[in-house]
Amino acid sequence: MIIIMGVSGSGKTTLGKNISKLTGWPFYDADDFHSKKNKQKMSSGIPLTDSDREFWLNSISKKIATWSEKGETILACSSLREKYRKKFMRETAIKWFVLEGSYNDLKDRLINRKNHFFNSKLLKSQIEVFEPPSYGLYLKLKQSLKSKSETIISEIKKNKESLIGIVGLGVMGRGIALNLAEKGVRVSVYNRKSIEEKKVVDDFLKSNIHYKNIIGFDKIKNFVESIETPRKIWLMIKSGEPVDKLIDEIKPYLEPKDIIIDSGNSNYLDTQKREKELKKINIDFVGCGISGGEYGARNGASIMFGGAKKAYSKIEFVLNMLSVNTKNNKPSQAYIGTDGSGHFVKMVHNSIEYVEMQLIAEIYSIVKSFMNNDEISKLLNKWNKGSQSSYLLDISRQIFQKRDKKKYLIDLIVDKSDNKGTGIWSSITALKHGEPNTMISSAINARFISNMRSIRNSLAKNNTSLKKTNIIDLEILEKSYEFSRLINHIQGFKMIKKVSKSKGWECDLSEIARVWTQGCIIRSQLMENLSLIFTKSKNLLENPLIINKLKKSEKSLSNLISYAAKNKIPIDSFSSAYNFWLSICTDNSTANLIQAQRNFFGVHGYLRKDKGSKEIFKTNWLNK
Repeated sequence: MIIIMGVSGSGKTTLGKNISKLTGWPFYDADDFHSKKNKQKMSSGIPLTDSDREFWLNSISKKIATWSEKGETILACSSLREKYRKKFMRETAIKWFVLEGSYNDLKDRLINRKNHFFNSKLLKSQIEVFEPPSYGLYLKLKQSLKSKSETIISEIKKNKESLIGIVGLGVMGRGIALNLAEKGVRVSVYNRKSIEEKKVVDDFLKSNIHYKNIIGFDKIKNFVESIETPRKIWLMIKSGEPVDKLIDEIKPYLEPKDIIIDSGNSNYLDTQKREKELKKINIDFVGCGISGGEYGARNGASIMFGGAKKAYSKIEFVLNMLSVNTKNNKPSQAYIGTDGSGHFVKMVHNSIEYVEMQLIAEIYSIVKSFMNNDEISKLLNKWNKGSQSSYLLDISRQIFQKRDKKKYLIDLIVDKSDNKGTGIWSSITALKHGEPNTMISSAINARFISNMRSIRNSLAKNNTSLKKTNIIDLEILEKSYEFSRLINHIQGFKMIKKVSKSKGWECDLSEIARVWTQGCIIRSQLMENLSLIFTKSKNLLENPLIINKLKKSEKSLSNLISYAAKNKIPIDSFSSAYNFWLSICTDNSTANLIQAQRNFFGVHGYLRKDKGSKEIFKTNWLNK
C-alpha cells in the first residue's frame, strides 16, 4: 500500500494515476470519498473541521484495510495531520510519498485546475494545518512527472528487501518492529532458536499476521541477507556476553559500511571497545540508548544515538519514526556524540531515574504511617498537576489505586528491589572521574539494603521504637521533594558535562534534556525547564533561578530530616541531597585536616593559604 500525499494542487492524483499505469496497481483518490456536504463546504471556501472529516477518515480506513488484503494499492490523499495518518496505519503497512512545494507554485496550479470542488482560497489554511511526517520519501513539486514516477518505482522495487533487521523479540524488540511496520517499513526479525525460545519468531508472526511487511527468520545467514545494503541491524538483546556472541555470529555475513545498533543497556566502555574493533573492518557499531519501556517502543521513545556521524545520517529517519515529538515539534531523538556516548547518556538517565524512584519511595515511607493508599494517591496526583509533574509521579499515584480483589496490590508486593547494573556503573563512573554523585550511590544502596530482608526483619523485632512525633506538614514534604529532585538533576548533568569533556564527545546538555522531555521514564516539567535553562547556562549551580529555589527549600528539607530521624524513618536520598548542598555551600571545609593526616602517615604534600597556589609543603609531624 502506498499513499501519495500533499496539500491540494500538489499533483498527487496525476502522479498516482501514472504510477498505476506503470505498475498495474489499482489507484484511488481520497477526494472521491468525501460526502456531498464536505464538497459543498470546500467549494464555498469553508475549511473542514475534524468532525467533518471523521466519517471520511473512517471510510478510507476501512477501504485501506480491504484494498491491502487484495494486494498492492495506490491512494492519493491529503493526510494533513499526523493523527489522520495514524488512523490509516493502524492495520496496514503503508509506504508514504510526500509532495512538497511553495505556496506560489501550489496557488498557480490550483488556479489552472478545472472541474474540482476545492476552492483555492483554502490553500493557506491547508498549509497552516499540514504536519509534515518525519517518515516517508519527500518529492519536490518542481520535479518532472517522469522523475517523480521513477523515484517511486525505484522505492517500490527496493521494498522487496527489508529496510532494517531487528535481533531479539523481547518486549522492546517486538514494540520497535511493530512501530516501524505500521509506518510502512519492511522489517526482518530474528530471535535465537534455543529450547526456551524456539517458537518466539513463529508466535510473533502469527499474532501479527496482518503486518505483511514483517519477515521472520531463525537462521542468522538468511536474516542478514534479507536486509538491504548498507545493512542496519538493530540489537535488542541482553547486554554483555550475548552482544559479543551475536556480533561474532553475524560478522561473517556483513559487508563494509553495514551498521550494527546496540540498544540494550550496555556498559558504554564495552560499546567503545566494540566500536573500535568493528571499525577495523569498516563496520559501524552504534551504542543507542532507548528509554520509554514497552509503551515507548511501540508508540514513541526517547532515543540517544552514540556513534559515527555518517551512520547517524543513514539511520536518522528511522529514529524519527521511532520517537515522539517534543513541544518544539522536534523528534525525541538526538545525536549525542561518538562511540559510547549514547550508552553513557542512557546510563546517566537511568541513574537519575533510580533516584527519582527512591525519592518517591522515601515519601511513601514518611506518609504511610498517617495516610492510607487512597490518600497517598491523591497527594501524588495533586503534586503531579503542579510544577513537580512527572511520568514517575503519575504512575506512582496509579499504583496506589490498584487492587487485587479487596486488597491493595502495593501491600502484597515483597519489599525487595532489583537492579540491572546501570546504577552501579553510574556510581563507579562518578568515582573514576572524581565527580560527586552522592544521590545515585544512595539510591542503589537502598536497593541493596532492601535485599537484606531476613536481617531487617530480625533487627526490626528487637529494635526499640521511638514515640511518634506530630504529622509532618505536607508543604514541607513537597518543598523537600523539589529541593532533592533539583540536586539529583544537578548531579546527573554535572557528570555528563565532566565525562563528555574528558572523552571529547561535546554533549549538548540542552539537547539531552529536550530528548528527555518526551517518551522516556524521567520526563517531567522540571526536565522541560532544564532544557530551556541549559540554552543560557551550562552550570546549574551558577544559575540564579536554581540557586534561589534551593535556598528557599533548604529549611524544609532540614525539618524533614529531623522529623525522619525522630521517627526512625530512613530517608538517605533526601539526606544525601541536603548534605551535598551543605558541603558545596561551605567556604572553609575540613579537607585541610584530611590533607594534614595524609601528609602525616603518607608524606603526601599540601598547599598553604599563606604561600601561594603552587608550592608543595611536607612536614615532619613527630619533630617537636
